[in-house]
Amino acid sequence: MSDKQNTAESQAQRIRADTAEARSERSYKAAAHNPSNTEEGRLHAAEKLSELHEQRTGESLDPKYEASVGEKKQSEEQEQQQE
Repeated sequence: MSDKQNTAESQAQRIRADTAEARSERSYKAAAHNPSNTEEGRLHAAEKLSELHEQRTGESLDPKYEASVGEKKQSEEQEQQQE
């Protein structure tokens, strides 16, 4: 299994940062997926990501899922450190 298959994927497609709104959305996505952020911090960022994404595209995202991407990355990093 390759690393790409193990890594959790976001519901939001790759975001082109050509507007201020898109740059903000991209920043919140990065914060929501950052395993070094607290669970509360990832969830807050994911909620803001969901709001911005829906305003920009009309599609809603599940904030809990987006925040869980960071949790999955954190557990993968811990597994790699134990090896």
